[in-house]
Amino acid sequence: MSDLPILSEEKFKELFPDIHEQVCKELGMGFVPAIFRCVVVLNQDLAMSSWNMVRKNLCSGDLPRITKELMFSYIANKKECSYCMIAHHALALHHGFTGDDMSIILNDIEQIKNPALKLVIKLADESVDNNFELVASVDKELCDLGFARDEITELIGMICCALYMVNLADSIGVGIDQEFINTIAEAS
Repeated sequence: MSDLPILSEEKFKELFPDIHEQVCKELGMGFVPAIFRCVVVLNQDLAMSSWNMVRKNLCSGDLPRITKELMFSYIANKKECSYCMIAHHALALHHGFTGDDMSIILNDIEQIKNPALKLVIKLADESVDNNFELVASVDKELCDLGFARDEITELIGMICCALYMVNLADSIGVGIDQEFINTIAEAS
């Protein structure tokens, strides 16, 4: 765990009331995660641009939020980012996914029964590995399955967002929020 300063939830709300409300509402958990409260102390512009990236890629768009949470969870697991693994596992559970299904997604893509979700996770997997020949192949399969170009672009944006946030979380070594841990425990 990092020894970097983290703004308290109360102080964050006092200093950035509009952003506090956005994060609480749009992430859907009712609090501002430690990663944003830590980065805002280090560099306010970085914190705001990071939140805007998450807001535009994870919290909005045409694709279901749960799909994006599962992608984020998968990428965090693959990149071994403890903070993001726990945070987005909790967010996926909070938004309706089950722990048993999460285990399948994180451990064996081939066992995913939903063909669209399987391809989405494969797109994330091959993108993280920089295997762009297979990314192109999965892209074609997504098109064949009925995904529109703007939906595939939204998936790519989500992959980029997850990789960015994983690198940020790992770089600063922020500790995991107790609220995320509690959400996972309650779902077990």
